[in-house]
Amino acid sequence: MVKISRKEDDLMVSIKFPPKYTLGNFFDVCQLINRYQYRIEDEGSLRLDLSEITFIDPFGMVTLLSIGRHIFNTYGFQIIIKLPEGEAGSYMNRAGLDSLIDDFITVERSKVNIMNFLRKNENMGVLKYFDSEKDIMQINNEFESWMKNHNFTEYEINNLTTFVSEMIQNVCQHSKTKQKGIVCIQAYVSKKGVPFLSWAIGDTGIGIRESLIQSGVKGIASMTDERVLREVLTKGLSRHQDDITRGNGLHRLYQGAQKRKASLFIQSNSGLFGVHSENNERSKVETRVPWTLYGTNIGFNLEGQHLTSQ
Repeated sequence: MVKISRKEDDLMVSIKFPPKYTLGNFFDVCQLINRYQYRIEDEGSLRLDLSEITFIDPFGMVTLLSIGRHIFNTYGFQIIIKLPEGEAGSYMNRAGLDSLIDDFITVERSKVNIMNFLRKNENMGVLKYFDSEKDIMQINNEFESWMKNHNFTEYEINNLTTFVSEMIQNVCQHSKTKQKGIVCIQAYVSKKGVPFLSWAIGDTGIGIRESLIQSGVKGIASMTDERVLREVLTKGLSRHQDDITRGNGLHRLYQGAQKRKASLFIQSNSGLFGVHSENNERSKVETRVPWTLYGTNIGFNLEGQHLTSQ
């Protein structure tokens, strides 16, 4: 449960996050920001309190930065992010959060030195900006190296790196924003020895619906953001409907998630669509986000036990 509080010593709205911030909590966070939007605007301040976080996934990392950039772009002030202590804080440090905060986020650090919690292990945490397709090779090299070290098949390595490459290309070619895209990749082995891969990509662009409208795709203007996401993901709607040589990367990503029983969530402006996998049960999500976050954020989570072999 995400909580809202108002500090007595100032007028700042402070939102305290639950112990885990993943794609499953994103809707709740947007709901609270929307509820207190007028106060946030009037006071020109917002603190995201992550002090109790023990786990954060790539979708959580990317959307934190997306929220910060959206607030700064829209209202012109910096949000404050209070970092957690312990392993979660050290992970965010290792992944590279400090190098990405720029002018739109102020960081509050815990009194505990999170460097004391750094561990030498085989976990991978990558968080970085990209602004051209030239960045794909470096990102995929890190991704590919980890998978090779954990005995992923060549088939899976090629497919998963292709998914990441196509999403980065989408941002570079279609987001129509001068701000860089964000990519976060997390990989680790569970206590049971199962490899776990998770990645997220975000941008502050015009969104998928508006991109299709500007490309002249018919029928889009009457659809909501979430309906457009459904049509794009499940039916392959794209700007290249009449060109069989050019496919829809988002549609292939959705098929890949279905085939591997992976979780996939896409938020674009006010729409959210995805499939969630937990304890071998799958459920679909299609809803309007209560607080419009301009741009697109994509999250993909996969357990190694569901990898395909051909």
